[in-house]
This record gives sequence, structure tokens and C-alpha cells, in this order.
Amino acid sequence: MRLPMLAAAVLGAALLGGSPAQAAPGDEPGDAPGALSAQDSAFVTAAGYAGNFEVAGGSLARARGSTQAVKDFGTRMISDHNRAATKLAMLARANGMATPDLPDSAQQNILTAWSRLDGLLFDCAYVPAEYLDHVGAIGLFETEAAHGDNADLVAFARETLPTLQEHKRMITTALSALDCNG
Repeated sequence: MRLPMLAAAVLGAALLGGSPAQAAPGDEPGDAPGALSAQDSAFVTAAGYAGNFEVAGGSLARARGSTQAVKDFGTRMISDHNRAATKLAMLARANGMATPDLPDSAQQNILTAWSRLDGLLFDCAYVPAEYLDHVGAIGLFETEAAHGDNADLVAFARETLPTLQEHKRMITTALSALDCNG
């Protein structure tokens, strides 16, 4: 299989499986329904799943990536998303809610597919998916920052946005240097 086709297949699985920031109804972890608005609860769940996905994907990038840029990006994903997850979990607990412990099932499928790839094959699947994932994450956090009801979650979204935007810049650079046509 040619590299662009493989990357498209993995990316297609991500898109068909739903956005990493979406959970199936009844899939949200939460201890006290109603403690947060629907917007804020959905944000906590989506951001929790997305962060878990980034950490797991970052571990794969460090182990399976072919370039130092991809490996470094993976390291950054682990560090930044673990830090954000800790803060998000604390804010959620303070409002009677729990954050997810793992990526959602669609994200797990993507991670399984990525775990079977190595080197350039991995990069050509991971890098474009990470670009799209960060576009989505920025949108998620912008929505919470503009429309959230909980002041602490709104502040968290606003504080985290510059980091997500930096991630998007980093992955855009890696994407522009990637040659998957060979």
C-alpha cells in the first residue's frame, strides 16, 4: 500500500469513528449530573478523552516516529497534555464530575492502527491526524472559552488555548516537511 493511501485510511478511520473529542451518549464519566451545565460537562468529557488520546499517541510517536521532529512532538504531547489533564481533573472533581481515564473507543482504534506502524509509515498516518486533531481541539477550547458557564473551566480553556495553538504550529511544520509520496 502506498504511503498516502495508508495515511488516508488511518485518517479516514479517525474521521469515520467520530471526532476524538466526541463521546457516545452514556459514555461520559460523571458522578453528579447537573453539577455543571451541559456545555461544561460536554467540554470536560471531550477534553478528557482528547488529552488521553494525545498522551497515548505521543508515546507511540516517541517510540515509532522516523524523525526527531515527530519524536519531539510526541514528547511534548505527553508533557503538555498530562499537565492539562491534571488541572482538568481537579476542576472536574471540584464540580462533582470525573474525567475519562482512557481515550474513547474510536481513539483506541486509531491508536491500535498506529501501533502497527513504524517509521515513515507511522509518521504519514500520525502527523496529518494530529494536525486535524489540534484543529478540532482548538475549536473545542475556543467554544468553551466563549460559551462556557463555569468560570474556572472557561479560564482553563483560555489558559490552555495558546499551548494547543503552539502544538498546531509544531505539527504544521512537521506536516510540511513530511514526504509520504515515496
